[in-house]
Amino acid sequence: MKASRLISVVLAMTLLVIASETTAQWVFVAKKAVGRIERMNHPAANGAPGYDVATVVIAGRPDKVYSAALRAISARPKLAILRQDPMERTIDVSDGTHVVGLRVSELNESVVNLFVVTAVAGERDDTDSLAVSSVLRVCKELGANCTLAKQPK
Repeated sequence: MKASRLISVVLAMTLLVIASETTAQWVFVAKKAVGRIERMNHPAANGAPGYDVATVVIAGRPDKVYSAALRAISARPKLAILRQDPMERTIDVSDGTHVVGLRVSELNESVVNLFVVTAVAGERDDTDSLAVSSVLRVCKELGANCTLAKQPK
């Protein structure tokens, strides 16, 4: 009986140590990722649309980031909200030519992932990213320091 109890205690302590190390590693990685905008894009070609995607990890509560996104959109009169879902924390916006989809996903209670995607139908200057500029506007509204990650060549 004592041996099985001792084994259970040792096993529980081992699992606790492993879990805390994993959590600590995740926290370290998340801190390194906060504010770093990652981008993926593909230009339109041969009549097929392309895409432009930007994502960033932001420190903040999900509802606060979602509200900041709505304020950033509302501050631009040329943008029209096509659809919004506060429960899913999604917003679809149009400038009359392009549609941008935005989603705020909770990573934990104080860190979120902001994900923005748009279709690219025609020729676009690679430096003029609707997705990245949308992310930057939300970061500015929150007072968050966000920068575009160095893109591989």
